Amino acid sequence: MNTDSRTPLITARSFFRQMRSYGYSPNQIIRIINELLELVTTSVREGKPTPVLVEATQEEGTHPPPTAR
Repeated sequence: MNTDSRTPLITARSFFRQMRSYGYSPNQIIRIINELLELVTTSVREGKPTPVLVEATQEEGTHPPPTAR
């Protein structure tokens, strides 16, 4: 896992720019962020383990299977 303190800022800026480029309005982005916060809050309350990040350079077929919803 990358422990660079700038990583969250860079990720957030990139995510924001992508959403804006897809045509989301500021109000829609706020709703998405609220949903993300709710998902994280629920996960923490329920004590669910945090998924491990997979490096983008991993070969195809070595990714863990998706979890059922």
